[in-house]
Amino acid sequence: VGSLGIQIAKKMLKASHVCTTASPGAGFDICKKAGADRIIDYRSENFEEALAGEDFDMAFDLMTEAGRMGALLKKGGKIISITGNPNVDGAAENAAKQAGGTWEFLLMHPDGKDLAEIATYIESGEITTFVDMEAPSIDDFKAAVDRLWSGRSKGKCVIKIA
Repeated sequence: VGSLGIQIAKKMLKASHVCTTASPGAGFDICKKAGADRIIDYRSENFEEALAGEDFDMAFDLMTEAGRMGALLKKGGKIISITGNPNVDGAAENAAKQAGGTWEFLLMHPDGKDLAEIATYIESGEITTFVDMEAPSIDDFKAAVDRLWSGRSKGKCVIKIA
């Protein structure tokens, strides 16, 4: 989701400055290719400290970290979460409220208009996907699934079906 999130922020939401976290090496490379302006090494840096004072219009939470993002927002900003339950004990909502902003949990649902717009960007090559591994056949699906669930994949794990 991260590399697509970066590209959607840049292309569709017209974000002028996109920051993200990643691990060094392949993680940084993918984020840079996706268009991230700033990449923070989550292993050695605290993203709240690294981005303090930048005053973002929006923080997009892909890793259940919304409760830590309030200080990144400018007044009236918004935190949007798409995964897990980031509002345990009201942490995400309170973080946004303390910054004078709002928090929203976005439950993904298919939207023909949005998907058509994304498809146009993909077809033109303006949005790309990054493939970590491709299993050569359905018989080899276990390798792709194992790689995906290992948490070590850097991009999508796909299974080729003839």
